[in-house]
Amino acid sequence: MIDREALLARVEEIKKELWTIRESDKAKLPGNVEGSIQSTLGVLVAIYGNPSPQVQRFVERTRGGGPTIGDRDGWEFKSNAAALVDNVLDSAVGDLKAGVTGSIGVQAKGVVLGDFVALAREALNQRDVPSDRVAAVLTAAALEETLKQMGEAKGVDVYNRDMRGVIQKLKDANVLKGARIGSATGFVPFRDFAFHGQFEKIDRPTTEGALAFVEGLLAEAFS
Repeated sequence: MIDREALLARVEEIKKELWTIRESDKAKLPGNVEGSIQSTLGVLVAIYGNPSPQVQRFVERTRGGGPTIGDRDGWEFKSNAAALVDNVLDSAVGDLKAGVTGSIGVQAKGVVLGDFVALAREALNQRDVPSDRVAAVLTAAALEETLKQMGEAKGVDVYNRDMRGVIQKLKDANVLKGARIGSATGFVPFRDFAFHGQFEKIDRPTTEGALAFVEGLLAEAFS
């Protein structure tokens, strides 16, 4: 289930990267905005489920765009984006502390996971760097949740384990077989890179391969 303390710690890390303080006048300036957007998406997925209105709204509000002609240094764009991320994180933390989450075990059944995969496919079709990164996070989340749902459907205890542990449990229970085991294991680093915002370590073919793998699992497990 949701690791509340780990998520709260992750939010604090994102907020530290989101803003910087200029030494000369102590002004608050936007920092690593792009990385914070991707990391926030991962937090929202973990809290609200796959997919959720919160995740979809955030993707819609942050997809594409950029500095305008009159905003040559991008300061206004970055400031607005940082403020959006800050507000979204505050709301998510409030919901997490109040116990208002997406109940992943209820929401993320086959048809909903299929919708989540479709959202990742839509992001890939945009063919730009920000959308590719969104697609990586969505695909990684869909992959991990699909494996967990496969285990739950067979009565395998998987929700207190990381992705590596889930794969091992599925292998032991003969839920994941043959080449599927190696493929799932091979995508573990992809999942880790996506959830930690290490997008320089992810290329588009890997995301496409992971998404195709998820689609294959869904076709077999939830058709």
